Amino acid sequence: MIMSCIVIDDEPHAIDELSELIAQVPHLNLVQSFPDARQAIAYLQEAEHVDIIFSDISMAVLNGIDAAEIYNNYCHFLIYVTAHRGYAPEAFQAKADGYLLKPVSYISFTQKVEDLTLKHQDIIKLQRDEQQFLFIKGGQKSSFIKIKYSDIVYIEAMLNYIMIHTTTGHEITYIGLKAMEDKLQIMDIFFRINKSIIISLNYLDRVDGNIARLAPGQSYQIGDKYKSVFLDFLRKHTLKS
Repeated sequence: MIMSCIVIDDEPHAIDELSELIAQVPHLNLVQSFPDARQAIAYLQEAEHVDIIFSDISMAVLNGIDAAEIYNNYCHFLIYVTAHRGYAPEAFQAKADGYLLKPVSYISFTQKVEDLTLKHQDIIKLQRDEQQFLFIKGGQKSSFIKIKYSDIVYIEAMLNYIMIHTTTGHEITYIGLKAMEDKLQIMDIFFRINKSIIISLNYLDRVDGNIARLAPGQSYQIGDKYKSVFLDFLRKHTLKS
């Protein structure tokens, strides 16, 4: 399961150093970095959620402790990254999930990420156990259609709607593919492979180069933007000789 994250720090070199550490962890996806908390909050209010926020504390515009109440509304985990030991009591009072001291070592960073990964898996498992299906709006007023996650083969973006292809047919609903991708995040079997297609690994037959072939017979190009994360996942789950 890929965990999305953002970095907030008013020192460019600190952002660069943390970004390099994040890049070394295959299941972390750095979606954005910000030089101050206010810009980050504006982004979060639009994006609605990330899994991890890595934030400095001592920043001129709005410090990380004061921003915590807002941060915590938009993430699973809040990790402070600071050069000052003295902020630790305030950080944990702000419900932080971790406290890393600069300069951050690779070992301390990966240990903390591994801890968060296990907690994240527990969160996802709980969400998955609670719900094995979704409802979409039907074509008529007050019409709702139940679809089991296990029945979804792939999802296709059309003009202003998506088509959900299942083992028994297909259904149309008027939402964007990004909204559907966010909804499916709790299930680790769905991958977006290009700007128009989300596939279920349950029905992936094989991958030939840049082509994903599904068991029902469909084949789709794997887009450059999505290739790295998708292929890294496949390599991680490939038997080694």
